[in-house]
Amino acid sequence: MAYDNSSRAAAARATRLRVLDAARTSFLDSGFSGTTIRGVAEAAGVSQETIYKAFGGKAGLLKAVYDTALVGDDEAVPLAQRPEAIAVVEATDPAESLTAYARLAGIIAARIDPLLRVVLGSRDADPTLSEFARTIDGERRVGSGFWAERWHSAGWLREDLDVDRAADILWVLNANEPRWLLQDRGWTSEEITAWLGQIFCAALLR
Repeated sequence: MAYDNSSRAAAARATRLRVLDAARTSFLDSGFSGTTIRGVAEAAGVSQETIYKAFGGKAGLLKAVYDTALVGDDEAVPLAQRPEAIAVVEATDPAESLTAYARLAGIIAARIDPLLRVVLGSRDADPTLSEFARTIDGERRVGSGFWAERWHSAGWLREDLDVDRAADILWVLNANEPRWLLQDRGWTSEEITAWLGQIFCAALLR
């Protein structure tokens, strides 16, 4: 009879979720420098060794919290296979597709902005956070290239734009800082999403 390890897997997943939730709370409340593995372990009811084995340390823990927030949960489903991303792929009209992308960007922003606003505020003074910022910026650039390639293949991009240049434009327009500046000016999430959709279309489409 085959060994059923489903209970063990479920327990490990529950433990991981407790750790991620405790870490997210600590990062939001105390920042990166104020968060300790010991404090997260105590809040999650696990040993510090458990966290080190699973995440490799505080930097790995921050990245895991970010990655989970990015997609909305810890399911092994890539962002590209989520309904909000599928809507971008399935759109048959270029403006509809880029508008759907703006909505996707807004959904992601709502998930990650609270965390990023706290931890990235100290990136210039902390090499670990500087590296984290470079990593997630690089990942976002790769994602921009994925969408730019799709729109190029569909024949929707401006004739003077190649995929690389279009990806750069998308990457910059969808950066954190412009969005945060508008939020600080009182813009709502809906207003920012609508504006981004208009800007994406104007900057990229034929």
